[in-house]
This record gives sequence, C-alpha cells and structure tokens, in this order.
Amino acid sequence: MDRFTVSSCHSLKIIPLARISRFARFGPRVRMMLLGEAVDAEAVPGSVKTSTTTDAGKIKKKITFERSDVSEAAAALLEMFKALRLVATYVDESGKRRVAGSPDWPLSLDYATEGGVFTVTLQGEDTRPDGFLAE
Repeated sequence: MDRFTVSSCHSLKIIPLARISRFARFGPRVRMMLLGEAVDAEAVPGSVKTSTTTDAGKIKKKITFERSDVSEAAAALLEMFKALRLVATYVDESGKRRVAGSPDWPLSLDYATEGGVFTVTLQGEDTRPDGFLAE
C-alpha cells in the first residue's frame, strides 16, 4: 500500500462572486478565471475544518476557521463578506486544491468574536462535492 501525508486543511482563500469571470465544472474538476486575486482568509494554522452532510440529495457544506486579527479593519472585511455571495478554495488533508461553492451554489459567511479570535463560518448547499481545482 502506498503511503501519503495527511495534514489539516490550510491555505483557505475567499473569492466574492464578482471576482469570478469564468467558472466551469467538468466532473470532479473545476476551472476558474478570476478578476484580481482571491482574498487570504488569514486562518490560524490548524483551525480550518471542513464538514459535509447530505440531506435529500443536497450536500450541506461548512468550513469553519479562526482568525486572530481582532481589529476594526478585519471586522469591516468580514462584514463586507457577510453581505456577499462567496466561493472558497483550500488545500485539503491530502494536499489537493479544492473549491467549495460556485456561482450557482454560493457560500455565505458569518462570524463571531470568541476567546480573542474571530470564529468564522462559511456554509452553503450544493448538489456535488467540493471540486478539485484544475491549474
């Protein structure tokens, strides 16, 4: 049996739908073209957790993470994201770049301040699992 490294999810980036000029899904692969750059979520290392549940053919997705920069500027950014429809990219436990959400099935963001950090939740529904980002 081949061995491979398993780590926690990391490198979470948030993309407002307005920055996506093209989005295409081919089976499990996703290709995206962005206008500008994705926004680094600045997640505390080891805090990014992904989960999915299935209900009546829909996959409910949830990504939670902590952000240590509790400041007015960070709160303003999170407030802006709270009002937008979003897509997220991350590196999964086996080192593959993944995409959560899509223009048709966007994610929403909510956050709270707890224990000196922002606790942030991205969540949404989809009919397909998170895709693999094609380079």
